[in-house]
Amino acid sequence: MDVIGSTGVVVLAIGGGESLGEVELSVGGGTERYLARSAEPVALDATVLVVGVLPGRIVDVERWVPLAF
Repeated sequence: MDVIGSTGVVVLAIGGGESLGEVELSVGGGTERYLARSAEPVALDATVLVVGVLPGRIVDVERWVPLAF
């Protein structure tokens, strides 16, 4: 399943660079956890956007701030 473009929540802080954390994403009517990395550190409970997928259930993410209307 392609998760690029999905948003999720950081459940294990991401240290930045090659350091891995963990995110929880909504997938197929449920939730799944993926290892995650980001160019910059991302704190626990932050919302992120998946921008890439690597082998081994690792996703590249960026901080995400939803627009308020």
